[in-house]
Amino acid sequence: MRGTIRQLGMEGGLWALVTEDGRTVELLDPPSDLQKDGLRVEIEGTREGAEVTVGMVGDAVVVKEWKLL
Repeated sequence: MRGTIRQLGMEGGLWALVTEDGRTVELLDPPSDLQKDGLRVEIEGTREGAEVTVGMVGDAVVVKEWKLL
């Protein structure tokens, strides 16, 4: 998935990827290098361990690999 990292919510909130096609994907425990609002990235992740979240912004993934765009 390609898109832009966004910090959503108040009081720390959550980290999400807003994809190029407009979907919002919650990132569960993203690496600290990805915790920068506005960062353009490509991410590979898994839904294993991401079935239930408190963010409720859409699908969620656990990041496995990523690169800057």
